[in-house]
Amino acid sequence: MMKKTKLVSTIPSEFNAGWATFLFVLKKNLKDDDGAKCYGITDFNKFTITLEEGMSEKEAHHTIIHECSHVLMETLGLGGPDEGQPDVVGTTNESLTEATCRAFLMFRNLNPILWHLLFEAHYE
Repeated sequence: MMKKTKLVSTIPSEFNAGWATFLFVLKKNLKDDDGAKCYGITDFNKFTITLEEGMSEKEAHHTIIHECSHVLMETLGLGGPDEGQPDVVGTTNESLTEATCRAFLMFRNLNPILWHLLFEAHYE
């Protein structure tokens, strides 16, 4: 039997993106749409972030940040329900950097416990 990692056991039950709240769901033997093993899936129709329950602490840290980044990129208009279609972005480095900065500040302000676990406590 696989044991939940400390991080997966301690994250809040949801990720608040401001425009939607995504519930964290744990699942054993998680597979993507092609049937391949994976550690996380963000579903923009169901507003869920499903995580592999049995992944290592290192995999959990990376995967949670990765899946939350999908939500943040959707906030910027990149990706989401039409995944697989290329995003054409006509922007400057400065405006994309500012939008990304604001997305991460929103992450921190709306999800202080998750932010602390991922970006502060993890490195203590």
